[in-house]
Amino acid sequence: MIRLRPIQTEQTFSIIPSSFEAADLDLCSITLTENGTSKSESNVTFTWEVSSNGNYIEVSMTPTITFKEDQIYAFEMATSTNVFYRDLIYITSKTNKKEIFSFPERYTERNDGNDEYIVL
Repeated sequence: MIRLRPIQTEQTFSIIPSSFEAADLDLCSITLTENGTSKSESNVTFTWEVSSNGNYIEVSMTPTITFKEDQIYAFEMATSTNVFYRDLIYITSKTNKKEIFSFPERYTERNDGNDEYIVL
């Protein structure tokens, strides 16, 4: 999961895509999809460069949507035919990297006495 801040200026993060070829990455576009509402943005302005040690790609991205605190976005870097990277982006203003993120506890156990399962 990628952690970004709830700001509208450029942010940089590192990824390991399935291709490091400039010809592939130059044709890519980034799509952000908000979790829960499925609102999507596909015209994200970004640049990329290979890291100094060559092990990953540094992506600098400036979204046009407003990042909301504690929101999760699906991130996809792809061309019209190939997907090179997918991940989730968690928006938080917290800077303590040792703090662990966990999804809210919304699970409600239902036990109606019927423990039948269908196996396909």
